[in-house]
Amino acid sequence: MDVQRYISSGILESYVFGLLPDAEQNEVETVVAQYPQVKAAVQELQLDRERFVQLYAMAPPAGIKDRLLDIIREEETPAGNVLLPEELRAPSAAPARATPVKRINGHKPSTEKIWKYIAAAIIALFLGSVILNFFFFSRSTDYKSRYQSLVAAKEKLDAQKESQSLTAHTELQKELDMLKDPAFKWIKLEGFGANAGQIVTVCWNPVSHAVFLMAQALPMPPAGKQYQLWAIRNKKLVDAGVFHGGAQMAQKIQSMKPAEAAEGFAITLENEGGSALPTMDQLQLSAKVQK
Repeated sequence: MDVQRYISSGILESYVFGLLPDAEQNEVETVVAQYPQVKAAVQELQLDRERFVQLYAMAPPAGIKDRLLDIIREEETPAGNVLLPEELRAPSAAPARATPVKRINGHKPSTEKIWKYIAAAIIALFLGSVILNFFFFSRSTDYKSRYQSLVAAKEKLDAQKESQSLTAHTELQKELDMLKDPAFKWIKLEGFGANAGQIVTVCWNPVSHAVFLMAQALPMPPAGKQYQLWAIRNKKLVDAGVFHGGAQMAQKIQSMKPAEAAEGFAITLENEGGSALPTMDQLQLSAKVQK
């Protein structure tokens, strides 16, 4: 049996509050006797029920005890008759000459009727208290379940975030270790004319053909535009991939398309997503590979 699923099914709450038919009540008791986890869950629910009964118990109206005692003490007097509820009061005494009216079941409300009224009031208060306690207990159980779900979701997100951070750190360390390879050539591309002051460093490995890029000083492109890197080969520009600019990318290493051979590199501003051919009037930066 899946114990955890059985515990979370809600049947234990109904068992603790005595809401199950006899057959299901006996079934729960059998399961409680067999599985310590279920028994512990039932005991915890019973403790919760006691706490909630104590917390949300409805106190009887102030002065009701004194009023009931006054009714009992003054039962046989006119003053006591006034204290009774209207439906239990004896009718006013008739004039002496009038024919006596015989009331069924006695001439005055009996003590038995009074105590029936008192018992009914106490039972009504008790049932109201039980209903409220059960309502708040159910709401508390629901909130407790939601809280536990939120805690579990937060723990899952924290674990995912930690895993992603660790993965990102590992990948960055791999890239940094790879860039330590003496075969890498570092090419500093600088802007000219209206783009003066822009700086991008390209790291290219002629052996592995790997290309990385750091946009140290490159503004965000206009809306709908994107920077594109080109490898210069035999005086032709070969696509090396699009990349991002802006201050948030200044210290990040961006992986580009591999380049088998390159005499230099250039950067153009293209429509978002890149272009198959460079837009030469949008040339931003360029530099030759130092031999």
